[in-house]
Amino acid sequence: MENLIKETPDILMFIKEWGALIVAVMSLWIAIVSLFKSSKAQDLQNKVNELELKIKENELERITKEKEEAALACVEARFITVGKGKHRLKVWNSGNATAYNVSARFDGDVGIIIMDREKQPFEELEARKSYEMVLVTHMGSASKFKIITEWTDVDGNHHTKTQMGDFS
Repeated sequence: MENLIKETPDILMFIKEWGALIVAVMSLWIAIVSLFKSSKAQDLQNKVNELELKIKENELERITKEKEEAALACVEARFITVGKGKHRLKVWNSGNATAYNVSARFDGDVGIIIMDREKQPFEELEARKSYEMVLVTHMGSASKFKIITEWTDVDGNHHTKTQMGDFS
């Protein structure tokens, strides 16, 4: 205990002389560690920001594409049976925009006659609307055939769609 009392003034002197230096070194060390961790956090934040930007760009592209598709017409046709020996060619616009100068025909000679030829070209077929044409078939008619629909959009672009049809 006596030794401790004798050394106390020496310890106090050491603290007075070196204490500020020790505190400064500890502060410097803490600052360096904080800077390193802050740098890592900033790098991570930059990566997160880049990913958010890519997600927003992809979302914008998707929305733009959906808007473009929503503004398109899509004309389709089906061979339908409405009674014994009675058939129709139903043509409809399944798109979300008006189709212009719509026509439907069979690819090649399939032995099916379209009776209502005067309906075509159908000048304006609004979205979700349809029209039908009377068909005449006979024993030599093909059992499977291609139906070709053609139309123009509001910008005057020509579109064609080919579908398979059959007697069902």
